[in-house]
Amino acid sequence: MNIFVTGANGFIGSTITRRLSADGHKVTGLVRPGSDAGAAEAAGASIIRGDLLEPDTWKSTAARMDLIISASSPVRMGEVLSLPDARRRSYLHGQMTGNLFLAAQGSKVRAIALNYGILGYGDTGEKAADEFSDLDPKGYERSITGAYWHIDKTSRKTKVPLINVFSGWAYGPGGWFGRSLDAMREGSFRLAGDGGNHMSFIHIDDVSEAWSIIAAKVPTGSRLCLTDEHPVTQKSFFGYAAKLIGCPPPRGIDPDAYAQALGELAAESMTCSTRVSSERTTRMLGLKLRYPDWREGLAQVIDGMGLMMKEEKAA
Repeated sequence: MNIFVTGANGFIGSTITRRLSADGHKVTGLVRPGSDAGAAEAAGASIIRGDLLEPDTWKSTAARMDLIISASSPVRMGEVLSLPDARRRSYLHGQMTGNLFLAAQGSKVRAIALNYGILGYGDTGEKAADEFSDLDPKGYERSITGAYWHIDKTSRKTKVPLINVFSGWAYGPGGWFGRSLDAMREGSFRLAGDGGNHMSFIHIDDVSEAWSIIAAKVPTGSRLCLTDEHPVTQKSFFGYAAKLIGCPPPRGIDPDAYAQALGELAAESMTCSTRVSSERTTRMLGLKLRYPDWREGLAQVIDGMGLMMKEEKAA
């Protein structure tokens, strides 16, 4: 299958590209001009440089694909943004993704699959959201899932089938998790608030496996959720990671101070309590998680990065 991946040099995009290339698909990655395409090239993609807001550079290539995967994001984890900034980014994200549908209209493209984060469900409290729950984007997802309804309307207007994928906090070597470990080792990592909010995670290898199945089955019209089945508090997850690498448990700071230092979106993302169940998705895809428990997943990632304390490895 010929597959077009936008954001192919990002943490999620390069992971998807690497797996699809290994599966034998021919992957073309769209990378912004001037950005480092090394991750996408190493993952096996042929590279096109272009901007989603300027489709003339890539639309003819996209129209020849069997599947388009949008792993692009208008915001980077850790970027200092305010709520008004998020609204502007959401508008741009709707435009950029809309251009993918216009390029695919009337072509051989079977579907466009979009990657979102579970913060698109907002604060779920004590109840776990699932594939049929209402969306109420919070934190960084205000800039991404905030465009969901516009994108859905564009899909129906252009008659290009859509697949919506909501991933948990995907952890693995590199990306936001790698930066978090670096901050722990430097002693600068802080929890937002008391760390009692729940978060739903997924190991990057399980994300990879899920996208392999999605590319094979192309389940159009679906909303999919990718998480393990063990939501955990912010404090427990990062405290266990710190223990594995031999650092003291991270301390919390007041959410307002966190927002002042790292931006409103970061503070909202890290204090939002979001529990999401992927039971329906895993059953529908026939997906068997390699790391259904975040403790096993954390140990595997940290050991693979060569950061595991000898005492923890022996235990």
